[in-house]
Amino acid sequence: MNKSSLEKFYQSLEVCKSLKTIQGQRSTLPCEALHLLCEIAQDPFELLDLCQQHESEIEPALTAIADYAASVDNWKAGDCPFGVKDHCNILHFLLNVHTKEFEFFRGRETFTPEIICEFIKDWKGIDLTPLIASREKTSVA
Repeated sequence: MNKSSLEKFYQSLEVCKSLKTIQGQRSTLPCEALHLLCEIAQDPFELLDLCQQHESEIEPALTAIADYAASVDNWKAGDCPFGVKDHCNILHFLLNVHTKEFEFFRGRETFTPEIICEFIKDWKGIDLTPLIASREKTSVA
């Protein structure tokens, strides 16, 4: 495991948890957390391993993401595409690649794991489809 990736993972969790303190405010924090997680996801299975190994530490971050998403509009903030609720959708997806229990705070009809994978591939050049494809194979077995 790359120490730098572990540090970035913990940093992204801290950024996500800090969303609790800025309820209802436009913020670049979700975008910052996305950049950190995408750096790790350059190796999708490293992201998967980190999520599996640190599942208990992810829970407070997921709660903060959900609470923040419920308190804001889909404002544009930071240099990430889309708005902050969309950023929360993607953060929730990235931090749940190990459980496959995805929650979408906006666009429930149009946001899917496949759409998010396509978006991340177009935006960052990262192909996360093996992570959701492996789910499909294991759930059939």
